[in-house]
Amino acid sequence: MDSLALRKIAIDRELAAKYVATPAIGRLMPAQRPARLRRKGPVFWAALALLVLASDFLLALLAWLAVDLVMS
Repeated sequence: MDSLALRKIAIDRELAAKYVATPAIGRLMPAQRPARLRRKGPVFWAALALLVLASDFLLALLAWLAVDLVMS
């Protein structure tokens, strides 16, 4: 084997020794879980609902204009 391959193997062994993988069962423990994201407030959901409503209205208006253009 050449020296590059030997260096790669040595680096892989060092990293494996430094960062020990946690067992799969450890992921299910509550202490291991990451922190939950902050919940969004009602203002966010109201703004999102208004955005969806406005986009729906805009699409309906565009559809109305498209049908009017085709029919006339």
